[in-house]
This record gives sequence, structure tokens and C-alpha cells, in this order.
Amino acid sequence: MTLSARLHCPHCQGRLVAASASALRCSDCENMASIADGVADFVGDGRGLAPGSDRYSGVTVPHGVLAFDLPARIKRAAGSRWPDKLGEVIEFGCGLGHMTEAVATGETIRGLLVLDTDKDLLQACQERLRGAGIGLASGPPVFFAAVGGAQNAVRDAVADTVIGTTAMATASDVRSFLTRVHRILKPGGRALFVIPNRRYWQAICLAMAEALVQRHARDGAWPDGAWPVMTKLAEKWRQIVHNGTSADRDGTHLFDADAVEHLGDEMGFATADVIPLHPDAAGADTVGRVCREAGAPDGFARDAGFLAAVAGRRFFGLLSDRDASAFNIVWLTKAPGPTVRFQKARPPETTMVYPDPELALGGASPHWSIELLGREAPGGIVVKVGGWCLSNVDVLAVRITLDGVERYAQVWRYRPDVHEIMNRQRLFHPVNALFSGLGSEVLFAGLRAGDHGCRLQIDVVLAGGISLSGPAPDRLVLDEPMVIGH
Repeated sequence: MTLSARLHCPHCQGRLVAASASALRCSDCENMASIADGVADFVGDGRGLAPGSDRYSGVTVPHGVLAFDLPARIKRAAGSRWPDKLGEVIEFGCGLGHMTEAVATGETIRGLLVLDTDKDLLQACQERLRGAGIGLASGPPVFFAAVGGAQNAVRDAVADTVIGTTAMATASDVRSFLTRVHRILKPGGRALFVIPNRRYWQAICLAMAEALVQRHARDGAWPDGAWPVMTKLAEKWRQIVHNGTSADRDGTHLFDADAVEHLGDEMGFATADVIPLHPDAAGADTVGRVCREAGAPDGFARDAGFLAAVAGRRFFGLLSDRDASAFNIVWLTKAPGPTVRFQKARPPETTMVYPDPELALGGASPHWSIELLGREAPGGIVVKVGGWCLSNVDVLAVRITLDGVERYAQVWRYRPDVHEIMNRQRLFHPVNALFSGLGSEVLFAGLRAGDHGCRLQIDVVLAGGISLSGPAPDRLVLDEPMVIGH
């Protein structure tokens, strides 16, 4: 099977033909794709990609929670599901090429098509395979193509196996991505993707926050090495509180196992199973790896693992066996032929409606100190937002309204000083105090300030759709710093 038998024109889905040794041409719309150093390029200089469109990529860090021994762990976790022969394989996102090399050198395949949006990574992956003796005329054919995530470039029913280490987690529209995967699989084919486990990462963040606060209470100081680790976990906390919302559409999705299995059923797959990739029920091993990946000293990484395992026992103890892993595999299969299927409707999510926000806020009242500095920019007005917001209900964002135009600044950055000053009596949960920081710039496109600035309204948005307002100036004057405390 040639490259043109696997791919079609991403513009019109027409047939691709070899225009020369260095180019493919669509027989319908005449669009061309160059082939340079063995990589078919459908991305070009990037101008053909829609703004904000998905980008295929794989694991691009040499070590860490996800990259560590990944191919072997995937195969071990899959167990009896792993077939003797993978057949025609498509990999979405090669990254550094660990998975690509494992498939090409250790599995029985008829051919391999490697897709990534980064041409440099594809060429580096190609060199990696050449170093392993792959790509010789006697072996199965291996093809490389630079493709954007929104480009429909793969033909229908051409793959026996589809693999992706980060593709599903970074897809802006997971349903659309799985629809594409189902389309390109042959009847009886299978797809496997590595996905981060929301429940486990939530337990990690809660456990680490609890452990760090306990250590600070004992020693009177934050342990050396905590800053890079907690900064990394703050980003994970942002993903947790914004998971599945429009505010996180450009981030990495976190998944619940039952929701993924139901989604696979909805998308038409014959089976959809979620399998723990690296079970770690106590959390110590995973916390240690997270610390080392963040660049923390080995001593801190070792101690943090033990501390989090003890402090987080009440969090990790709530996880089921298949949730006791930072990453899971979702294993999808396509039916070998037409089938009659009955879908079970998922119970609707319960949405609480609070007639008064105070009914949802137990314990200490929320506090915040919000710093604003507005300035003119070529595209409108840019507002730099700093400070912190603290509540026992997870704080999502600060909503800033200028002249009736709303923008949001997310609350998630690591602020240990907020815990030291505002949470000495432990009236707020440690995770809410430590991950309470603001630090971003928001653009009000097309907006211009009048002689007296812009009309201003500030609201603090909490989980569950709760919004709080406090005293604030009624106007924002450009180039004048403002601090709003409550």
C-alpha cells in the first residue's frame, strides 16, 4: 500500500497522484504537497492551518510520568487485547519517536504511517528509525506526513491499528477526533490512546497541597524544591477546575473512565475499555516522578512521595482500581461488520441552582485582592491581571467587564504566600489557598477608552456557576494601577 493509497487531498478528499519524486498532486483540485527528506508536507509554512486548530504531537520530553518506558507499559497494560499482528498502523503524533520505534522494530506490521504537525519531529523520528535499521527496502513500508489536526487527510478504512500517545488528550473536539478515528479504521480494527485520568490528578493535587502545608506547619518554611513542583501541579489544577469548559478548549483534557467508555459507545465503537496504564494506588511513585520531571532535587522527590502518600490516603482511598493511575489507555474496537446496537443513556448531570450564592459558601467568607493595569494596544485594550482569590469553593476566574464587554482571567497560579498570610488558621482548604493566584493579560479587542476610562465591573466566578461581586471602582483608567480588595 503506497502513501497515496493511505492519504487523500485534505482540501477536497480527491485522489493523490505522484507529480514527481518530490511532490504529490490532487487529481481533482490540483493542490500540491511537497515531499522533502521523506516527509509529505500538507502543512507548509503553517498558513494552511486554521487558527487555533489541533496539532498532532506525541511525547516530547525524554523522561517523566508519561514518557517513562511508555511503549512497554502500554503493551503490558493491554495484556491479551494486544494482537499478534498490528497490520496497517497509523500513529497520530510521533513526538520523540519512542512509540514509533517500538512499533516498527518490535511488532509485526504490514506498514506504518506516522502523522505529526511538526516536520522537524517527523524528520528526527525518521532518523531514529534509520538508526535502528528501519526503512530498508526489505522491511515493511514506513511513511511520514506532516498534517494538521483539522485536516481530513486520511482515507476511509485504511488502518488495522491506530495509536496516539497525546492525540486524544489534546484534541479540541474529542467527539470529532473519535469520529475520524472510527472512519479510518478497517472493520475489526482497534485504536488505543493514552489519556490523563482526572480523578487521579485531582487526588495528586489535593495530597501534595496537604503534604506541603503540613511540612510548612512543622518547619516554619517551605521545603527546598517545592516551587517548580507546585507550579507544575498548579497547571494541572487549572485543567481540573476548567476541564471540559470553553475556558480550557486550548488545553489538555482530563478524562473520567466511565465517561470515556460511554463516549466510545456513542461514537459507534463496538467496545470501549479504559485500562490503568501504571497503577499506583498510594501515589508515592507518581508524585516522585512528577517532582523529578519538574526538576526538583532527588531528596525532595523522594520525601514528597512519602508525604503525599500519607497525607493523601483519604483522597487516594476513594479511587477505584482503574482510577488508581495517572494515565489510562482507552482501547477502542470497530465491529467487523454491521451490527445492531442498543445504547444506554447516561444519567443527566445534576446542576445545582442557588437562589443566593451565600447558600453554597460554607465556612470562611471568600477573600480576594485583584490587581488591574490597563493600557492601549494596537488591537484594543489590554488589561494585566494579578493578585489572588481565595474561597472554599473552587475559584474559576475573575470576570472583568469593560463598557459591557466581558473577559475572564483564570485563577490557578501557585501562591504559597496567600496560605501563609490568609490561611494561618486553616479556614480554607490548602489546595484553594496554594492555587489561588492570578497572572495573565486579557485583550478587549476593538475597545477604546473614553476621556474618563472605561466602565468597570468585577465578578469572581466560582465552580457551579456561582458569581460574587464586591466593592470596586466604577471605572478603569488606563495606565493607572488599581488594587481591588474584598
